[in-house]
Amino acid sequence: MLRKISDVIEKIETFIITILVICMIAFSFLQVVLRNFFSISVFWFDDFSRHAVLWVGFLGASVVTAHAKHINIDILSRMIRGKAKNFINAIKYLISAIICIILTYAATKFIIFEMQGGEKSITLKVPVWYLEIFFPITLALMAFRFIILSIEEITGRRKTKEEEIPTI
Repeated sequence: MLRKISDVIEKIETFIITILVICMIAFSFLQVVLRNFFSISVFWFDDFSRHAVLWVGFLGASVVTAHAKHINIDILSRMIRGKAKNFINAIKYLISAIICIILTYAATKFIIFEMQGGEKSITLKVPVWYLEIFFPITLALMAFRFIILSIEEITGRRKTKEEEIPTI
């Protein structure tokens, strides 16, 4: 059931990433055309694009975590096979979840600090914390997904690369 919830969230994240990338490309192209041919620009396009890059990066990290395709520096699990490998991976994912939970807490405190400051974005004229709210949300989603991965490793339900590749 947790995997199904994660899959639904992933579809939403993928949709948001797609919309953001399309908007970034369109706004950047339009900005170049406006500046070069009409000597004008839309002042908030650049600010939006800077924040959208962060949003896409964090949402992308959350999506790849769902499939355990995130950056992985781990020599030990490559040398071990069988149940021991599942156990090592489960521990690795639990530690990653704990780190994400700590970062979620820190990001939440940061957002609260930003809310109290009342600072607004220079060009978008919205409170800065509106643009940063995705930090704790995506970190919490990553923690959730690391917990799912850990449970799947412990129960043996996680598909290996060989099982994910369709055979003909």
